[in-house]
Amino acid sequence: MTSHDDFMAEALKQSRLAARDGELPFGAVIVQNGVVISRGRCREARRNTVLAHAETEAVDKACRKLATSKLKDCIIYCTNEPCPMCAAAIFQAKIPHVVIGASRDDLSFIRPRKINIQVLADDSGYEIKIERDILKQHVIDLFKHIG
Repeated sequence: MTSHDDFMAEALKQSRLAARDGELPFGAVIVQNGVVISRGRCREARRNTVLAHAETEAVDKACRKLATSKLKDCIIYCTNEPCPMCAAAIFQAKIPHVVIGASRDDLSFIRPRKINIQVLADDSGYEIKIERDILKQHVIDLFKHIG
């Protein structure tokens, strides 16, 4: 069985690809039955749209691959705490398990929000497990040149 660290390492690879392309280093992967089924990374600058976040890309790809809008048996690994838009997409897809590397509070240059992932999870209408701090320092290290 593969561990949270292994899947977060896959999300970190996506972050590094985003950084290589001049984007903020955000990455995500979605796992079903121990297998990565989709990957996403930040592509806002390249695509000229605020909708091109790592999590939304990963959710979209997973839904298309599985031909369903409900990802009830999946886990999403996010290098960073998802923004409200991404959290809403995750919860619309009914993903029951979210694994996060670094929280917003871990990166001083990211502004705090009154609405965070836990608030949205509590309002989702189903039980969601959120785990934090998986390979946290590796994520923080990607942002050393930013801020």
